[in-house]
Amino acid sequence: MANMMNVLNTIRANASADYQERVPVATQDNIAQVGSAVMQMSVTQNEFLNLLVNKIAMQIVHTKQFKNPLAVLKKGSVPLGKNLEEIYTNPTTGKPYDPTGKGLLDTAPPEVMAIYHTRNRQGKHEASISVAQLMSAFTSYGELENLVNSIVNAIYSGDNLEEFMLMKELFASAITGGKIKKVSLGMTEIVDEKGAKSFVKDVKKAGLSMAVPSTGWNSYYNVVSKVAENPDTVPHAITWSPIESQILLLRNDVSVDVDVELLAKAFQVSYTDLKQRTLLVDGFGSATNCGAILCDESFVRVYDNFERMEEFRNGDGLFDKYMYHHWQTYSLSLFANACAFMFDETETETETE
Repeated sequence: MANMMNVLNTIRANASADYQERVPVATQDNIAQVGSAVMQMSVTQNEFLNLLVNKIAMQIVHTKQFKNPLAVLKKGSVPLGKNLEEIYTNPTTGKPYDPTGKGLLDTAPPEVMAIYHTRNRQGKHEASISVAQLMSAFTSYGELENLVNSIVNAIYSGDNLEEFMLMKELFASAITGGKIKKVSLGMTEIVDEKGAKSFVKDVKKAGLSMAVPSTGWNSYYNVVSKVAENPDTVPHAITWSPIESQILLLRNDVSVDVDVELLAKAFQVSYTDLKQRTLLVDGFGSATNCGAILCDESFVRVYDNFERMEEFRNGDGLFDKYMYHHWQTYSLSLFANACAFMFDETETETETE
């Protein structure tokens, strides 16, 4: 974290004139005086905490803060509206040449499909800071830094962890809900080199197949036709995923058993290039027998809709409560190519289910 003395002076520089008049510039030797000035009046304390949490802590990236390893798959922010429309247009179909040109005035509407992604998470994470904690923290810069770290790690690590769990469960819901093609690996686990090579072969076959335009690797028709009044009118989405746009989500234990360099050779890319497009996870939520997912980078549709830190001062209990609100959209694109590589279920897993 940034030097706490600089943090205190950054807070002072952004504070009101009254705050700047009461609180001295922080130096190496006057942490106690700064703390005493901050704690002397509740209005000064409140201004200090608000600036600390909202303007400073929000910008801190601490080494001990949990980061969501799947966050790179998020698609940014959509601050307005509850629903997001995704539109896909199929390639046109060729027609034979007509020298008479009689079809010139005929309409040729493209085959357009649409799906909607709805905001479905309104999360909140809380942390409280008491007057006693703040008084103790102002005994040294180290103690004050520990207090700030506790705020950051409690709130943001908790939110990032929840986001990670929800994204893993999103993949699990795709597997159980028929929103992703499943490829059977024909084994309960990888136990030897033969099994590892078989896994690599299955991934390579799927990846090369996805790179060619087809309807076989996206789930649009399978999902929409089940709820359509007339399934015969539902078109098949024709799409493809170049190798460089494919992402491999690999379960940790599977990555240990599989030679990643062998995977790189299978995709005819360097180990470094494959590593940049491979994300390791501890599992796929409740889909415990899924070993890996290969998908187009557009498959995951996770958006941030709203983020805000709110504060409530409890004068009776002498503490300040901070509530971090995070609203998001968790969804998957039915137009994007994706497949889940599934191990055979063991008898124990079948009984549990």
